[in-house]
Amino acid sequence: MGIYDSLKDAASVLKEAGKIEQYKQILEVQEKLLDMQKIISELESEKKDLTEKLKIKESMVFDNQAYWIVEGDKKDGPFCSCCWDDEKKPIRMQPCGNPAYFDCPKCNNKGVKIFPERDSPRGPNVFYPSFK
Repeated sequence: MGIYDSLKDAASVLKEAGKIEQYKQILEVQEKLLDMQKIISELESEKKDLTEKLKIKESMVFDNQAYWIVEGDKKDGPFCSCCWDDEKKPIRMQPCGNPAYFDCPKCNNKGVKIFPERDSPRGPNVFYPSFK
């Protein structure tokens, strides 16, 4: 039986006995208990969020114009350096045509050269029809 249930039982007994002042005190204590439970729940949620953010921050590494989450031998990313530096939000960058360049979908950080080794020369796209 929890504290709330015990208070509820005590309130019922006091009400039946005609002890209205003590009954009101029990109701006030119940209300404070519910408020405290709400605060505890909010704090636990905030702690979980902060723990996750700290874990991400500790594993974030800057390399080749972007951030990467490195855990052991695993490397995840790239994440936008503007979004991470400004808001501490790990926003995954998206490829934008040329396999060397990536864009951020949130802050419009465009044409970031992440993989220089994948850069393909930008020449005219010439179409050669095949005649048969």
